[in-house]
Amino acid sequence: MGRTKFFQENQPAPATRTRLRGGTLLDLDKAPICACTLYDLEDGNIGIVLPEDDTKVPGKVIVNDEKDRTTTAVRIRWRMGPYLFTSFLEEPVPAGSVNSV
Repeated sequence: MGRTKFFQENQPAPATRTRLRGGTLLDLDKAPICACTLYDLEDGNIGIVLPEDDTKVPGKVIVNDEKDRTTTAVRIRWRMGPYLFTSFLEEPVPAGSVNSV
């Protein structure tokens, strides 16, 4: 199945079968940034949809996945308006665990 024209060469793409779920973004000091929607990317990482196009997000954030009940640090690889494409900096851990980046 080919990609739509929306996606350019080297740009991450949503997985063919993906799960939409709620999440929260935190900065590396664990201060809340915003609520968001998470989805799976084709390469196994996480895609993020922000509530607004102009939401300020640093290059590295912590993602709390409400459905999987996990927390992980990610790097923002690509941004297109409210859509963020990430790569894991560490494996997701149960939300009650302590993360270090």
